[in-house]
Amino acid sequence: MVRAQNSTAMILAAGRGTRMGELGEKYPKALLQVDGKPLIQYHIEKLSAAGFSRIIINVSHLATQIKQFIADQYSSGLEIMISEENTPLETAGGIANALKHINRDIFPVINADIYSELPFERLNEAISTLKRSTEISGYLFMVPNPAHNLDGDFCLAENQLQTSGGNKVTFSGIGVYRPTMFSDLPENKSAPLAPILNREISHGRMLGELATELWSDVGTRERLQHIDQLISARNQ
Repeated sequence: MVRAQNSTAMILAAGRGTRMGELGEKYPKALLQVDGKPLIQYHIEKLSAAGFSRIIINVSHLATQIKQFIADQYSSGLEIMISEENTPLETAGGIANALKHINRDIFPVINADIYSELPFERLNEAISTLKRSTEISGYLFMVPNPAHNLDGDFCLAENQLQTSGGNKVTFSGIGVYRPTMFSDLPENKSAPLAPILNREISHGRMLGELATELWSDVGTRERLQHIDQLISARNQ
């Protein structure tokens, strides 16, 4: 088992669950539960098991609930830092805003609003790959296209990500990055991730792999209900 060489990871938990309806107004997506456990707890437990001892979580929508959950559940052991945003800064903006906590380490980033059974030890393998290949900016974990994204996001050819040229697969919301990908973004300014990924991929600086483990983007009530029922039934 490959343990974390860099101890810092980030979980993106600032998004507003607009497609969740009333559920998204009442709870942050990170605290929505699958089989009785909040999504963010799955990620924290897996990061800890893989050797990551320092976790940065960005928050905005219903931030108090997430901060209280962290205070109640993780009062000792892990070092968990909160990067609070007055208004959501989108993915790249949220990462850029948290860089002051990351130093210069290559670091993994996980979307809070996914369920994934990817072994997070593979994040450490991706970090090792980036350390060996200094010209590579990042490493994305891709998944087979779900019903809501049949066109996919990027092509994957022998671990090289491409914007075109073949059948596309879907970005899982799990990636490993060099801080320099985001260092030109100002703090506290909204910025999406897609243009940065497209830039790096077009320059041949992004690698990836297809992860076939169970995965779900928990972006709607229907998807949340489906994965919750699936995992609950399996664990009975």
